[in-house]
Amino acid sequence: MSDSTPEGPSLAALFLDLGVRRHAAVGLVVGVAVALLAYVYRIVIVDAAPGVESSPLLFGVLAVTLAVSVAALVAIVLTIASAVRRAKRLD
Repeated sequence: MSDSTPEGPSLAALFLDLGVRRHAAVGLVVGVAVALLAYVYRIVIVDAAPGVESSPLLFGVLAVTLAVSVAALVAIVLTIASAVRRAKRLD
């Protein structure tokens, strides 16, 4: 087996061209903002329902899950939009 590099463009070059790193950063900011708003709304603004115990720690863990999920969704959508724009530009 030889250690030569492949002739075609690399996956790293594609990621750079699509702006995946920037999209991930935007997704992270949006995800944290949405999770923070949801946490503040649930813990600070809305009181717990009568007879239901409300744990700020539990909602903190749920907020982290929400932040990661929203960040991934936003990054994927932005990257797909970049890929579609790039494909149209190549045609």
